[in-house]
Amino acid sequence: METEIFLPARLFLLAYDPKKQRIAGAWHLGAVLRAAALAELQSGGHLADENGRVVVTHHRHPDHGDPVLADPFLRTVLDEVAASPKPRKWAHWIGRRNSAAVKAVREQLDADHTIKAERRRAFGVVPYWTVALRDTRARTRFAESARRALRGGEPLDRLDRRDAAVVALAANGELRTVVSGADKRKYKPRLKAMGELVGPVAKGLKSAVQASQAAAAA
Repeated sequence: METEIFLPARLFLLAYDPKKQRIAGAWHLGAVLRAAALAELQSGGHLADENGRVVVTHHRHPDHGDPVLADPFLRTVLDEVAASPKPRKWAHWIGRRNSAAVKAVREQLDADHTIKAERRRAFGVVPYWTVALRDTRARTRFAESARRALRGGEPLDRLDRRDAAVVALAANGELRTVVSGADKRKYKPRLKAMGELVGPVAKGLKSAVQASQAAAAA
């Protein structure tokens, strides 16, 4: 049986640019992956929105058989939210530990032999990571599903919830390997509706990205 691939892993794979053979959109990738984890946890009934803040609804041990809780990255994010002394906004949880998020998802995909990740040094000094897909079929499948969700015109209530989340989070996280600038202009009303369908995590990602951009500009 094929292992279930959750939203963070899907978006990491979709961040890979087949033409350039590297991860694109790395500036906001960590925030996108954090938002994807929150969206997956909310969809699975583990998190909920309460007056614009994230609250935990279920925080069981992974031995209970829930595949969401068995995923190390999803479990880490859930544990962080559960350990907070008070409920915090979605953008708060999206905007923190972004580098760790990229590292965690990359390591999971490498361990599963979905990608091959190698640490190298530019000019023998500056460390960086290279990523190669061991099998392109999963990424191709996810890319086609996202493309149909955005451009196919299917009613929103009939969309697969992960496909809708992928598109909405990619748009709000500036992941242009999934939603290009032209797509954002052409499908603006549909993207807005998809973001509303996904819920507050989409708006939280947009806020986190805008805060990051403002900080960089300053």
